[in-house]
Amino acid sequence: MTDVNDIKEFKIPPGIPLSIIQRLCESCGVGYDVRKDELFDKEYPVIYGSPENIENAKKYLILFTECRLCLRDIARLLRKHNIDKIYLYTDDEDLKYALSVSLKDVLFNDRMEIVDGKDILENKNYEKIEICGKPLYIIIE
Repeated sequence: MTDVNDIKEFKIPPGIPLSIIQRLCESCGVGYDVRKDELFDKEYPVIYGSPENIENAKKYLILFTECRLCLRDIARLLRKHNIDKIYLYTDDEDLKYALSVSLKDVLFNDRMEIVDGKDILENKNYEKIEICGKPLYIIIE
């Protein structure tokens, strides 16, 4: 049980979609609230929880946002070039988790699949990109 004095909060930057905030709450064990600034008469969203959970949530906030933006761009290219299926591979577990969570919020997610095993890269055409310094391989078929 955490002490009331151990609860910290973090102001969420503007423009973060509510779906990403909800994924943070589910994944990192943090709460979500909207606070009111009486001085400026504005409301702002915050996440709150233990210091460890807040630090974890900050890391995943960036990762979830970058994954969602990347997958959105991939979905646009799928539609534009009429590609039937692509496969996504990474050996980083955090990125794989963030991709699987973010994939649920993107259009054309039925055309994207996250695969295991580096052997899928053999004899295939793929593109390598980096998300938050972690490699992601995109295999087009």
